[in-house]
Amino acid sequence: MITEYKLATILSKLEEHPNPKYTLEQYSITPSIAARVLFLAKNDLKNRIVYDLGCGTGRLAIGAALLGAKISFGIDIDVDALEIAEKNSKYVEEVTGIPITKICRWINLDVMKLNTKTDVVIQFPPFETGDLFFKKALEVSNIVYSIHKSSEAMEIRLKELCKEYKFRLVGIKKFEYKIPWKEGKKIGFEIMLVVAKS
Repeated sequence: MITEYKLATILSKLEEHPNPKYTLEQYSITPSIAARVLFLAKNDLKNRIVYDLGCGTGRLAIGAALLGAKISFGIDIDVDALEIAEKNSKYVEEVTGIPITKICRWINLDVMKLNTKTDVVIQFPPFETGDLFFKKALEVSNIVYSIHKSSEAMEIRLKELCKEYKFRLVGIKKFEYKIPWKEGKKIGFEIMLVVAKS
């Protein structure tokens, strides 16, 4: 059985994007926040089909697979990120013995063009277009775990979308988050996990 601490440890070993494209806002979710969010979603992930929209190098998609997702689809527009995600899934399979490469599927696609349905979306979308990703998640799934930069305006917008799509906002949880900045420094701010169910 995987504990939250063990999951965070495994996720911390995954390879990051060597050349993140800042036009795509390719910031990685930290292993500890990813593990916390995944454990909060654990009961909804088990034996379900999961989409990680804008999956990057696969941290959330792989974590969902480790916690019992039936199939975990990582969807991203960046081929380079998906190549690393596939490499990461092979690494996790080697160290855990869990057949992650059979559970995780990597799809090169603009998330906005997605038109298939799934059970659950778990995502850490770009900050600037987070509401568009959230809207897409509501369109394609019944359960959404979505992480956004915390602000009153974003909170209001996501609540409006839940109302429009007839989802109930189950909860909001906030975390401190830091991203790389100039000259090796980091800038910190608050992010929020928004959970919505139809």
